[in-house]
Amino acid sequence: MRHQGGLSGQDLISAFDHAPTGIAVLDPDGTITACNPAVGQLLRREPADLIGGTFFAFTHPADLDEAKRNCALMQEGVDGIVRHECRFLRSDGEVVWVMVSTSRVPATVDRSAHLIMHIEDVTERKHLEAELHHLALHDPLTGLANRALLAQRIREAQARYRRHARPSHLFYLDLDGFKAVNDRFGHSVGDAVLTELAQRITALLRTGDTAARIGGDEFVVLCEDTGPHHAAAIAQRLRDAAAEPFLIDGVELVLSAAVGGCPAYVADPVDLLREADQRMYETKRRRKAEAVPGVNHGESAGLAG
Repeated sequence: MRHQGGLSGQDLISAFDHAPTGIAVLDPDGTITACNPAVGQLLRREPADLIGGTFFAFTHPADLDEAKRNCALMQEGVDGIVRHECRFLRSDGEVVWVMVSTSRVPATVDRSAHLIMHIEDVTERKHLEAELHHLALHDPLTGLANRALLAQRIREAQARYRRHARPSHLFYLDLDGFKAVNDRFGHSVGDAVLTELAQRITALLRTGDTAARIGGDEFVVLCEDTGPHHAAAIAQRLRDAAAEPFLIDGVELVLSAAVGGCPAYVADPVDLLREADQRMYETKRRRKAEAVPGVNHGESAGLAG
């Protein structure tokens, strides 16, 4: 007979078996002695098959050291609840993110010390966090880095330069005639041009380089291990990428771009962008000054650049 408001042994067993989150009982060394069906569903394994093993066998290799450190804390008799997030590998190899909360139950006359572990699936939250983090650092239209991520990459490149004397160069690209595209064909066509140009720029880059969109038709490229003697060739490749005709909804558009650049050694990212921008406009002014009078550069398919 149970006391009013109390729980019988059968009640506890039912609560364990029907809990919506995973619950496991472990020896202090991490050996699983009991687990509820929710753990089996999470790992897509039969709960009985988990008994006698450890969760280390299902922990992602990148998270294994932290999991073992937390287990060691429990073996030392730490008070309170130890929480950490890690990835488990399901039976089919799928990765699932979990929040693991572990508490130590001291030994009693009837029971040796053991661990109680609660395991909650947080995969959806982790994916949402990753998506929000990506959106915070990337241009939503092109998927390129935004100004914040570019500044971070510049600082990282500068740190490598200070340690290993690896130079970097910053290029600023501005499309000529883009406003006319938006005015004549609409912003959807303009967006398609920007997206395709972003893909062309990305195709030119090496691993470790960064392409960013920081304005309407303004792109920046950070090339590491690139000294001033390589800058002219890279700038020309960027101009060529912009000059290749764009075929959007059956309309061929030919644009051009002005490109300016500067070494990205030690200056503040804001100052570097300003300098590269100035050099880009100097290039644009020089090109206009050299243009032959009466020739409308950047004209194709009836569109004036």
